[in-house]
Amino acid sequence: MDKTLLIAMYEKKDPKRRRKLYEFFQELFAQNLSAVLTVEIINKELGAEFIGLYDVKYIRSHAAKWNDSGKTGKTSSDNIPKPVEPNTVWIEEDALKRQSFKSSKFGKS
Repeated sequence: MDKTLLIAMYEKKDPKRRRKLYEFFQELFAQNLSAVLTVEIINKELGAEFIGLYDVKYIRSHAAKWNDSGKTGKTSSDNIPKPVEPNTVWIEEDALKRQSFKSSKFGKS
């Protein structure tokens, strides 16, 4: 991907422009610079004021998801854990009937 394509995506407000910006400047985002400095460096590199603080914050919040899912951007079904069935305890009905509830706070003593 080159800069002209990235600039064209920002001019047309393409929905995938932030992800492509992250892919193009991935090394810069890995440096953990301040958001303001990151915006200044990227805008200087692109030659115009295309991105703002919100773009950098959006990219940082989604970068981990983009790295984990690979290039497709979709989560695979392998990553979704299966629900665990609760452990059941079998109690005999006779044991329940034999319990005395006379000393409970709801019953009379």
